[in-house]
Amino acid sequence: MDRDISNTSMIERVTELINVCSEGLYEREEIVAVSLLSAISGQSVFLYGLPGTAKSLIARRISKVFKDASHFEYLMQSFSTPEDIFGPVSIQELKKDNYVRKTEGYLPTADFAFLDEIWKSSPAILNTLLTVINERIYRNNGREEKVPLKALIAASNETPPSNQGLEALYDRFVMRVVVNPMHERENFEKLLEGGPVSIDIMVPDWLQFSHAEWEELPDEIYKVTISREVFAIINSIRCLIDEFNKNNPDIAVYVSDRRWQKISFVLKACAFLCDRTEVIPVDTFILRHCLWTLEENIAHIDEIVFRSVKQFSLPYSERLDHWISTYNDIEKDVSKVFFYTEDIYDTKKIDGKECFSVISPEIKRDPNSPDPVKIKVSFYIPVEKMGTCESFEPLDESGKLLSKLECNFNGRNSCKVKIQEKLLKSGWNFPLKTTSYVDWFEIEPPIKFERDSQKSITPNVKHDFEVMCKSSLEHIEDIIDDASTYINKQKKYNRTPFIPAENRELIHASLHGFLNDLENHRLNVEHLLYKVRSHEIYEP
Repeated sequence: MDRDISNTSMIERVTELINVCSEGLYEREEIVAVSLLSAISGQSVFLYGLPGTAKSLIARRISKVFKDASHFEYLMQSFSTPEDIFGPVSIQELKKDNYVRKTEGYLPTADFAFLDEIWKSSPAILNTLLTVINERIYRNNGREEKVPLKALIAASNETPPSNQGLEALYDRFVMRVVVNPMHERENFEKLLEGGPVSIDIMVPDWLQFSHAEWEELPDEIYKVTISREVFAIINSIRCLIDEFNKNNPDIAVYVSDRRWQKISFVLKACAFLCDRTEVIPVDTFILRHCLWTLEENIAHIDEIVFRSVKQFSLPYSERLDHWISTYNDIEKDVSKVFFYTEDIYDTKKIDGKECFSVISPEIKRDPNSPDPVKIKVSFYIPVEKMGTCESFEPLDESGKLLSKLECNFNGRNSCKVKIQEKLLKSGWNFPLKTTSYVDWFEIEPPIKFERDSQKSITPNVKHDFEVMCKSSLEHIEDIIDDASTYINKQKKYNRTPFIPAENRELIHASLHGFLNDLENHRLNVEHLLYKVRSHEIYEP
């Protein structure tokens, strides 16, 4: 019994159509789905794969989706003639000196056409196809005949040869679908056990699209909008393709502006057939089938699409980038104002230079005295010498060089001090004429405030930073709330029969990963707020 189509959602309808068209076929659901999507959106499809992979069967079944649709099919060969595709020349008209083809039953009168091994045909036939696909017009003896073609499905195990002028025709095949032999062992064994797969299928009337309905679809599809996330994904893909082309000129990918426009219509059709009014990130997986040009760049396009979808399907990225920039500035300012960012040494200015004060180990003052007194020598090491490798003389209290000593940091923070050998035996005041130094001791400059230790701040400064941290926390919480709402909506709208489940799950995983990152940002700003609140204040 026929069902009332008004009670069926569009996504339920196309899902059931895909199931009907895929009946008895294994690992062909995605191929059937994207081919059906192309046919409904009026775009041509190129099925790329080896013979015997059900390409022609899929084409015939897709034509059954439309009511009262005529189907034309032909295996192209190098010796194929225009008569084989467009119909024979009318003898009666030829007698009247009119070169008119009898097109009834041939491609110009077909709703659907399947051309197998398309690139084996002659350029004359293929160039005529260009007008048929692009304008839906066939010029017959100067008279333009409207072609009812909804979609042309072509197949081949090769891409068009170069330097044959076929680039324009190839560009018209918006959907390019790779058809591989079966991969899963279980499905292959089912194929061996089963009988022949029927070409004909029974599509219930209530599922089929009438010609009138199909003609009305574009007006509805054009109303669908494209989300900002999808625009970001597409722009990323374009940039990555440009980068790929620079590095791989021999297998470069060319996507014309016209092709991008057609692709956007397919994306909108994908959203419309899923009962949505907006193209969302999950739809952009379709681009895997729209952008490659050669077998050698298929895998690269796949990687580019997956990479861009994963990175740019995330919501509110601009808001988050702005928040991160502001938060990083606050965090840097807190570190600079509240904490010492490096060790602060205890120094004194000697002759205009910042210097470390050093007191030496004890040395005899007068070795000839019966009761010699031991003294400690005080001198100064310029801060600018820290970390250097050259030897230098320290300074005394007045800023003069002490030639009795020699210092060297050896590229480190600790300084080795050498003394003239005679002084250790004869006392500090012993007169010297030679400069023979020996190791005496090693000193690390005195640290007044260690790195990361707290600075004392005023109450006003602490209050200002507390306000900034609280504002930053409120902003990230707003982003988290909005992102959570968005993700919940995506769970509802991500259901689509045109994208495999594993790819839809990739979107879900990326969104949940994004939400986890937002929670980590919230924890970071909460920790920063705690640091500010718990900091000591300086009361003047």
